[in-house]
Amino acid sequence: MKSKFTIFFIISLSFLIKGYAHPYFVSVTEIHIYPEKKTFEVSCSMFTEDLESAIKSLYITNTDLQKELGAKEVLDLIYKYISARFEIAIDGTPLAYTLVGCENQEESTWCYLEGKCCSVDRKVSVVNSLLFDFLEEQTNMVHVYWNEERQSTKLNNPNKVAQFSF
Repeated sequence: MKSKFTIFFIISLSFLIKGYAHPYFVSVTEIHIYPEKKTFEVSCSMFTEDLESAIKSLYITNTDLQKELGAKEVLDLIYKYISARFEIAIDGTPLAYTLVGCENQEESTWCYLEGKCCSVDRKVSVVNSLLFDFLEEQTNMVHVYWNEERQSTKLNNPNKVAQFSF
């Protein structure tokens, strides 16, 4: 009898733990601006299962990012998702970027973007609503580097706009 209770307890505990696999809904976006090169690079990390669920709900497709991350169709969906929810501007001028790749690291998917910037003004505006349309509790951490100088902020859903001055 005691062993049945122990087995039941262990199984129940495993379901509880699995149900709370990640109780925080946070993405991290790092933007590195290199004014002397007139370029910028973006690294964005989101929980893989959240990104998969957002893509599935918006584009009505099942995507397994653990297995299909290198497929062109999957990268196109990720770029479509990000470009509709992430903008960067310098001195009010929106900057174009391309998706250069993605990789999985543990429970997260990292997406890498890059682009060119012409202005050397030190006013940066970021719009980041990644996963806001999917998760009410979503928080997006944003770190902007102008050369080596760093500024950071936290965007809680629905607040999606951040301003930085260097």
